[in-house]
Amino acid sequence: MDEAKGKSWAALLLEVFTSPAKAFKEIAERPRFGAAGITLTIINLAFALLTLPKWREYSLMGVDFSEYATEQMSADALEALTQTTASVSHILIAVLSPWVMSLIVVLLLKIFAAVRAKEAPFGSLFAVGIYGYAPVVLSAVIKNILIMFTAVENIDKVNLTLAVFAPTQSGFLYSFLTACSPFTWWSLILYGIGAAAVMKDKQPNGAIIFLFVLWLIYALILGALGNWASALY
Repeated sequence: MDEAKGKSWAALLLEVFTSPAKAFKEIAERPRFGAAGITLTIINLAFALLTLPKWREYSLMGVDFSEYATEQMSADALEALTQTTASVSHILIAVLSPWVMSLIVVLLLKIFAAVRAKEAPFGSLFAVGIYGYAPVVLSAVIKNILIMFTAVENIDKVNLTLAVFAPTQSGFLYSFLTACSPFTWWSLILYGIGAAAVMKDKQPNGAIIFLFVLWLIYALILGALGNWASALY
């Protein structure tokens, strides 16, 4: 390969796992993210489609559609609508999540850069968002594989967060722990390393701390909402 052209997107995607500082340095210099983003989206979608039949079946569990049937819509039509809604939402989440999350990361890192009066081009930060999302896609792959071997009635219990250690599936602790995913933390660290490369910082500590503080606020809010919901029901 011509060294002037740099490494391929595939090589960089793999290097994000093995040598992130080196990978993000090149990504910051050549912020091309289209092929990597499409690849992560395809992987996300492919494994989501493997578990789609189970999620369609799960969407019908515990609901007596005859109670909600009307002259305009029969119970069978309600079942079909419920399954279609479950399918569309499942697919949309798989397709859009890498791009939406990358956009959120860009906006947050833009704020961080503005506070520090650092130059941080949108395209470079978006490339960081795409490549840094790789661990989350890996977690989705593992989760969907586990779901494939799990009974339909239990698929909502399959997760790779610390919530698996919670004594109950409700309340503040459970909701807080659902945000505590090692894969999410991994991505946050990668975003910080990538941000440092884009802003030409010697160390990524500042960006990583900034992102983890925001994550902690999000997790605490999620826990508070879970506590509020459990009190209502």
